[in-house]
Amino acid sequence: MLALVVLIAILVPEGPLGVEHSWAEAMHHLETSLLTDLALPFNWLGHGLGRAFGLTLVGLLLLRRRRWLALAAFAVAESLAPLLSGLLKALVDRPRPPDGLVHAAGPSLPSGHATYAGATCLALVLLFTTPGARRRWWWALASLGVVGMAWSRTYLQVHWLTDVIAGALLGSGISLLVFAVAQRHQSGAARTEVARPYQTRRDGVTSQDTNRHR
Repeated sequence: MLALVVLIAILVPEGPLGVEHSWAEAMHHLETSLLTDLALPFNWLGHGLGRAFGLTLVGLLLLRRRRWLALAAFAVAESLAPLLSGLLKALVDRPRPPDGLVHAAGPSLPSGHATYAGATCLALVLLFTTPGARRRWWWALASLGVVGMAWSRTYLQVHWLTDVIAGALLGSGISLLVFAVAQRHQSGAARTEVARPYQTRRDGVTSQDTNRHR
C-alpha cells in the first residue's frame, strides 16, 4: 500500500486526470442539501475538535483497560499518518480543485482526511475485535467508513479522486505496518516469558527446579 502511494505521488500530474475531472463534474451535478448534510459530518470528524475528540476517546478506552502496547501502537500510527501525509503534500504540491464547498488549506495530494480515516478505521478493527468470522463484518464497516470519508472529500470539491485514494492507502498502510510490528513485539515478548522459567543454569538446574527446592 505504501509503495503504491509513493508511485501515485511520483506519477500523478499537477492537473486532474480525465477520470478525476469527470468524477468532479458528477459530484457537482449530484449536489443536494441531503448529500451535503451527509458529507459535512465527515469533514468535522476529520480535523480539529472532531478528530481530537475521536482520538482522545480511543486513547482513554485503551488507558482504562491498561493496554499499554496497544495504546503506544495507536499513538504511533495516528502520529505517523498526518506527518507522512503533510510531507507528501509538501513534496507533490498538487493544487486543490477550485470552488470547494468547505474551506481547505494546503496542497491536495494526499487527502489528510482520507489518511486519517484509513489509519483510524483499520486501527479500531485491530484494537477492538478478535480474529474470526465475525471480524469480516467489522472490516466491511471500516471499509465503508474509509470510502465514506473519501467520497465526502470529492463531493465537497476539496480533493481530486486520486488524492483520496492515495490518502486511504497511506493511512491503511501505516496502521497495518505499525500494528504488525507491535504484534510481532508482543509475540516475541510472550515467547521469552514462557521460555524463561525453563532456561538451564550452568549447574544443570533450571530456575523452576530452584524455586521448587526453595
